[in-house]
Amino acid sequence: MSRNLIRLINSMQTAKLNRRHFLGSLALGAIASGLHAEAAPTPLKGTAINHISYQSADYDKTRDFYVDLLGFQVSDEDDKQLYLWAGNRDMVISAKHSPPTTAPRMDHFGFTLEDYDMPTVKASLQDRGLPATLSQGDPHDPDGKNKTVFTRDPNGYTVQLCPSWDATGKPAPVVSHSPMKAVGINHFSYQCADYKKTLDFYVQLLDAKVSSDDGKQAYLWLGDSFVWFRNSTSGSARPLIDYFAWTVADWNANKVAAELKHRSLEAQIDPNGKSVLTKDLNGYPLLLCSKDFAKK
Repeated sequence: MSRNLIRLINSMQTAKLNRRHFLGSLALGAIASGLHAEAAPTPLKGTAINHISYQSADYDKTRDFYVDLLGFQVSDEDDKQLYLWAGNRDMVISAKHSPPTTAPRMDHFGFTLEDYDMPTVKASLQDRGLPATLSQGDPHDPDGKNKTVFTRDPNGYTVQLCPSWDATGKPAPVVSHSPMKAVGINHFSYQCADYKKTLDFYVQLLDAKVSSDDGKQAYLWLGDSFVWFRNSTSGSARPLIDYFAWTVADWNANKVAAELKHRSLEAQIDPNGKSVLTKDLNGYPLLLCSKDFAKK
């Protein structure tokens, strides 16, 4: 397990709130650039992390790992991808019969928008000079009446803007004998060359709240989940989602660690006992958390 990654995750527990400074910086930036509030595009309202899209070389192995260990439920499985659900949020796994992925990665993520209206979303992106591409073949929208919209952030990372899929895509409950129960996305970690520029983009686009901004990193909150934006630890200009985290019900760090070790998996408990860091069978970093891992 990377000591740098462990150290960075531990630092999340002690990061201090600096929202007043953040908002002040936004205001000064707007004045300096000569922008007027009435001329700025109306922000969309982000309410949740809708999903993450995860590519892996071994589709079946990845599916079975998350179902068996964390009780994910499967829906919409075909010869290209499937949806794994934890609570009302999901992880899309792809690359079943596509060319092998050299390394596991998150290729995009999606946000749920309040009062989603596709033409409004598309127009709002275009007003900002951003690309707006409509989804194709979405199993949550079989009639093509409620298309989602893809765009790109300042780092070129793909972002999908979506309606809530809770009612239309979530599978019916099934009996699970998994030792742990994942109940939703807790957060994911996004490394980039300039966290502040990236953070400002998402705040202005999604009208989202910020906490723990210490000048090198910050949390962007959407509902009870967040994105941890931070400057790249390697100095690379290329954006990287270096791990994702899931909230586990009935949290007990020692029991989680024991179960992981029983499966010959790594298990690093953080000093506060609110998370355990491991890797899935693809070698991708995976953090299992209590619901109160971080505060807004």
